[in-house]
Amino acid sequence: MPNYVCMKCGQETDNPHFDLVSGVVRCPTCLEQETSLLGKLWGTEENTPAD
Repeated sequence: MPNYVCMKCGQETDNPHFDLVSGVVRCPTCLEQETSLLGKLWGTEENTPAD
């Protein structure tokens, strides 16, 4: 099984995530951090009062 290097943190991983749009390889750790960050951003937008 080939090793891949995360383009964000430089960590080697056997389970990379390929972003086909940007061509970036990320390790599961960076992907999880980005996903939780985006979730927080979306969550704050949804919770803003519309009054």
